[in-house]
Amino acid sequence: MQQLDSNIFLGYDVAVTINIGHNNDMPKKVTVYDIAKKLDISPSTVSRVLNNSSLISNERSEQILKTAKELGYKPRNIKKHVSRAILNIHLFLPIADSSLTYFLYNIAELIDAINEGFNGVRLNISTRNNDGNLDFLSYKKTGQIDGCIFAFTTPGAKLQKELIDRDIPVILLNRKSTSFDYLYYDTNHGMQLLAEKLVEARGKDIRPCFIGFKGLQSLSSERLEGAWRVFKKHGIRFDEECIFTVESLDHIADSVPPWIIKHGFNAIMAFNDMVAVSLLQSLQSRGIKI
Repeated sequence: MQQLDSNIFLGYDVAVTINIGHNNDMPKKVTVYDIAKKLDISPSTVSRVLNNSSLISNERSEQILKTAKELGYKPRNIKKHVSRAILNIHLFLPIADSSLTYFLYNIAELIDAINEGFNGVRLNISTRNNDGNLDFLSYKKTGQIDGCIFAFTTPGAKLQKELIDRDIPVILLNRKSTSFDYLYYDTNHGMQLLAEKLVEARGKDIRPCFIGFKGLQSLSSERLEGAWRVFKKHGIRFDEECIFTVESLDHIADSVPPWIIKHGFNAIMAFNDMVAVSLLQSLQSRGIKI
């Protein structure tokens, strides 16, 4: 039996807080998207100012409010929700490319958290795959869409524009956005903390590697950069030869274990929990103890 000691970073937890407004089925009106386009700034910045956020500078806030007035922007009438018995929320989920996806992401727990976050307001939560299909926007049986939540995924360009034009509130979970509000764990910092723990445990004898994921290259690069910062600071080798990027989870079993064994790595940092668990299973099936 071969022995390979490693540490793998598993799992993320997110809490949900969201404010949902009302979108009337009325002729097209001025939206935050129009104001943002006029000023060449992000819609999320406009939204924050119009919702009295203190995070934006006074000068920028005044400019946004002035432009909104000039364009004839009118805020959503949230009070209309008082007469509504149920709010219709659309929850978008990533298309599962592995049986592990919904094993690691507890959708039932996520839905319970969303219901709890609305503090007693009755919800009709429609779940759908984020597959780029916009037909649901024209379905009469869908009813009024009061808000959309994208969990572990982001809307495509066409859907993003439709949601902004229709003034439908959106929040992203565990993804960043320049157009919508989002809740996102700083994984760059998290990887730095993990790398520091690895160095603390192994010292100069550490031989780390990173398993990235091509499907979400921007996120993978962000997490890789966090690890690289720490290893560089401690003078530990961590270059291109220490990085392996997989195209899918199916790619891991045949290619990654031989690569790890060949280079003698003794600490593994994975892109996310699904990559980590797939790798763990692949190594154990080869008789390698983790």
